[in-house]
Amino acid sequence: MVVLALLSVVGVGLRVSQRARALPACLAPTSIAEGRSVTDPLMPAPAPLRSRVRSLLTAPASGLALGFAELQGRGLCSVGDPQITLVFIPAAKDLNGGVVGEVFLASPTPRMNPIRAELLARHESRHVDQWAVLTLVGGVALLPLAYLVDETLFPVSENHFEQSAGLDEGGYPPVPDPPVGPRGWAIALWAGVLLVLARRRIRWAVRTAVRRRSTHTEGRCPVHTPGWR
Repeated sequence: MVVLALLSVVGVGLRVSQRARALPACLAPTSIAEGRSVTDPLMPAPAPLRSRVRSLLTAPASGLALGFAELQGRGLCSVGDPQITLVFIPAAKDLNGGVVGEVFLASPTPRMNPIRAELLARHESRHVDQWAVLTLVGGVALLPLAYLVDETLFPVSENHFEQSAGLDEGGYPPVPDPPVGPRGWAIALWAGVLLVLARRRIRWAVRTAVRRRSTHTEGRCPVHTPGWR
């Protein structure tokens, strides 16, 4: 928790620093990413209050993404209203881009059809909404964790976060019929993780059920006595 809190503070600081300096609009006919051409996506414009709240909630994640971008990326520019910061990561090569907070980390891609770019921008904007909501609910790490769990259980088009953001707009294929997930190995994996994390509570429940009462007598406390006896 301390590490997450420190990362959040650092992220907010980096985001504030980025906000303090005006970024160029992503309007150049030739991208700074390896000199290849791109078309600027047009972002939908939520209400100003919603935009400010979304930026505030996603500031920790956005700041951390910007810190990474300053080290690994090439060129920052802003697009849309509310603004999303676009960063090209040469090391990503032809991998799909992804949004972290309000920062879109993109691989250097060739020119995109303007209509397709607008659809993709709407898809990513919905991911920003997801970042904002889950950060409010559980902190900066909740969305990456929840997305990872969902992706292992329900791969690709079955991922509920991608479905919520719009499969077609994000360039995903339709949901397969029959569906692939939930995958058995993923269920076993996350069940094991939960057992490890909750082992103390499980041990307490077992001891309480067996002894029918909780006592702090040495060797009998359901919580503090080691082992299962």
